[in-house]
Amino acid sequence: IAEAAGQVAGERASLRPDLAIAFVSAAYGSAIEKLPQLLRPHIGDCLVVGCSAGGLIGGGSEEEDEPGVALLCGRLPDAALACIHLEQSTLPPLSASREIWWRQLDLGPESAPSFILMADPATLDAETCARGIDRAYPGSTVVGGLTSGVLEAGASRLFANGQVHRTGGLLLALSGNVAVDPVLAQGCRAIGDPLFVTACEGNLIQELDGRRPKDILTTLFTTLDEADRDRFGDALCIGLALPGPRQTVGAGDFLMRNVLGLDPDTGALWVGSRVAPNAIVQFHVRDAKAASQELEERLAFALSGGIAPAAALLFAC
Repeated sequence: IAEAAGQVAGERASLRPDLAIAFVSAAYGSAIEKLPQLLRPHIGDCLVVGCSAGGLIGGGSEEEDEPGVALLCGRLPDAALACIHLEQSTLPPLSASREIWWRQLDLGPESAPSFILMADPATLDAETCARGIDRAYPGSTVVGGLTSGVLEAGASRLFANGQVHRTGGLLLALSGNVAVDPVLAQGCRAIGDPLFVTACEGNLIQELDGRRPKDILTTLFTTLDEADRDRFGDALCIGLALPGPRQTVGAGDFLMRNVLGLDPDTGALWVGSRVAPNAIVQFHVRDAKAASQELEERLAFALSGGIAPAAALLFAC
């Protein structure tokens, strides 16, 4: 922490930030809970928000499964900042009125906030939470990610407002003189053709275009080159077409979810998301070259407006 704070301080003569966002390697275990008190001597009483992570990216490098801290500090003198801790048990249902969300977050729509959501996937349904925010604050930007490095409920760490939580999620709201522009690069390349979900239940796909998913995947495998066949076992994903009218689907039109496995008896496919009947899906493989190319293209487009960003957060995988 001292090393990270020292690097940030070296970029500014006086380090008096309004906001600090920290991602801490899960390799530190329960010692992560010391982070707020250890940061205070370096950055003062600013709002500190963050969580544990399996990998860290910062300063032009990436570390996987190694101890470390990624720290971003910023001055936002004309922005309003607020962070609340969410629990699944107190999260309003999707059918709740907007007013209930406004009271829960103590934030009205007139502030036109942007949000950063960090959630423990074992104890908070982040997708439902994000959908609720979309209903309560139409047109708002919501970005974020999931704690990683550990899978057991209660093993993650989330910290905000000087407190450390082991469950739930954190929702950071930014309003006033601050803009958050999202850039999404999926990191995947499409293989095969788009397909209609003709039978499904929950996150089990029973038919695609009237055929068993197992049969479709077997045929698809035979059409791939050797490199993609090698990726097929551990890099296969399924893209769920985003809602909205369109004549065709292409790169950027899909929400990526993991392929969890095939039912050996029925040939049905388990995927990491609920699927709706008649949804359009397409199989993809994770691909480093395609990921880098897409990220560079989307960043170039985002930066073409001529306003240089003050900082960036990167949520990977």
